[in-house]
Amino acid sequence: MTLDGELSDPDRRILLHDLRLTLAPEWLPDVLVALSREPMSYTGLLGTLRSYEVARGRRWAQPVMRDSVLHRTLRWMQDRGLVERDRGQEWPFTAVYRLTPPAMDLVGLVLPMAEWAAAHEDLLELDRRIWAERRRRRKNSRKAHRSRSR
Repeated sequence: MTLDGELSDPDRRILLHDLRLTLAPEWLPDVLVALSREPMSYTGLLGTLRSYEVARGRRWAQPVMRDSVLHRTLRWMQDRGLVERDRGQEWPFTAVYRLTPPAMDLVGLVLPMAEWAAAHEDLLELDRRIWAERRRRRKNSRKAHRSRSR
């Protein structure tokens, strides 16, 4: 940082690189958005994340949240101070997850990114096609390699 408190470009790059590592889990943005409205139990959060509807005529398959993935994502977020887990005092014990203040700040940054994505869906569609083509080529090259090795 400079003396006036402004970040230099190298500082920004380093911090953004570190932020990418913190935001690494695939489902982290989904959990942020879901918990931004209110704290939720694990079961409630899982149900919310599984309740996506195919919106706006999308042609690609919607992702499905698995129980183990949500568990790992919440653990990741807890370990990094983004989520707090409060366990109830009465039987049956239920845990409630809530975002920490820094995570709520992060939500304020993620929501405009979703708006950007909506405004530039053509770029997202292009990226999906590129990834699909890569997967197709990789799959075909594996088949060709197997048939040659026989």
